[in-house]
Amino acid sequence: MKRIVVLAANNAVAGGIISFMDVFSFCNTYWKVTHPDADEVLFECAIISPNGEPINSDHNLVLPVIPHAEAEHYLSHADAVVVASATITNRQEFNAYMEDFKPHLDTLRQFASTDKPIAAYCSGTLMLAASGLLDNKKATCVWWLAELFKRSFPQVKLCSEHLVMNDAGFYTAGATSANLSLALQLVHKLVGEQIATQMAKILLIDPNRTSQQAFVTLDADPQHQDELVKRIQDWMQHHLQTRIQLDDIADRFAVGKRTLIRRFKKAINETPASYLQRLRIDEAKRLLETTELAVEQVVELVGYEDVSSFRKLFVQITSLSPRAYRQKFNTHDCC
Repeated sequence: MKRIVVLAANNAVAGGIISFMDVFSFCNTYWKVTHPDADEVLFECAIISPNGEPINSDHNLVLPVIPHAEAEHYLSHADAVVVASATITNRQEFNAYMEDFKPHLDTLRQFASTDKPIAAYCSGTLMLAASGLLDNKKATCVWWLAELFKRSFPQVKLCSEHLVMNDAGFYTAGATSANLSLALQLVHKLVGEQIATQMAKILLIDPNRTSQQAFVTLDADPQHQDELVKRIQDWMQHHLQTRIQLDDIADRFAVGKRTLIRRFKKAINETPASYLQRLRIDEAKRLLETTELAVEQVVELVGYEDVSSFRKLFVQITSLSPRAYRQKFNTHDCC
């Protein structure tokens, strides 16, 4: 039997923990049905809190945990440790959660010496990164915290376009539902491909879902304090159909081109050109989601002229063609 330990603290997302553990519970059910004479189940899952007290989750659902006196012994027999997520949208919320979670950092470092899998999903990837165990490793995270992750842990090779990543036994996953894909990978690692494949079919989890790029949207509320950059961002948003050059922006806002680039990089960690590109793709995604406009019309409305070049750029950024994106997200034909 394989033992899975979930590390969490107060205000952890209960649904993420429960749905993650459910995958292993369903593995046990499947095993009992297909192996009625088996002496034991495949998995045992438990939650450990920083102080041994039950966890008051994000919706005030109280989650039972391993008693503090038994936690160390339980961990010593664990086959994988997973960091749960919390509702975190900014640095202040991250810092507040870390205050409670902090005792788990030593637990993670100690468990790393066993060379057994360590995993995290959604905002839990930030807590794992805080332990230092992801330094110089590739990792992913929930897409809307990618900038916070980059700024907080520049030593981690962040690949936020990926849904799940594994680097040397350290597994990371994107936003909350990615925890199911993460669970499948751990099932595969711990008990083999056959069980993992069956769970994917039973639970309707697409094992080939590898990217979260299609779900990424730009933050409508800039998380920086540069008023000039904010004004330029707002102006860009309202002039997407216009042919915009760097010289035009510099002249309109009375700022040198080098200064403009430097301030954009400092404020949002990208150039004005790359931001404008993402802004246009984001608007194209919105139009594909909410209208029946032809792709050629969408291309024109977001300021592009060459449909072929737009398609290539769209695929590069979202991992889907415009047509595939519309089929996936357009709500016009939903029942």
